[in-house]
Amino acid sequence: MADTLSDRPLTLAEAAELYRLKISTLRAEAARGRLDVFRIGRRDYTTLESLKGMVLRCQEDARRRASTSTQNESNGSSETTRASSAQAALNQTAEALKRGLPHISARNTSRSGRRAH
Repeated sequence: MADTLSDRPLTLAEAAELYRLKISTLRAEAARGRLDVFRIGRRDYTTLESLKGMVLRCQEDARRRASTSTQNESNGSSETTRASSAQAALNQTAEALKRGLPHISARNTSRSGRRAH
């Protein structure tokens, strides 16, 4: 069986150097399921074919993130307007509390209009 270049095992160090990545990045991509890694003895290996597949999956994920669409209004500009409006109302309340409430006298609180003695 002929060993093709794309199927030849590469250590993660070789693969990282080839793609100018860190070994930890390759391990993270393997944990995310984007890179096939296998162990022989004490070393982890991958293949050039697997690296190419990882790059394609990363590119597809990036395209999906870049082309998101808003399905409802709760995360659009109307949400920002509501949040700003709520913040303005809170600021008004805080300012009123800082100024203090008006003093209430017994004369203003009697129900029958009689003066309190």
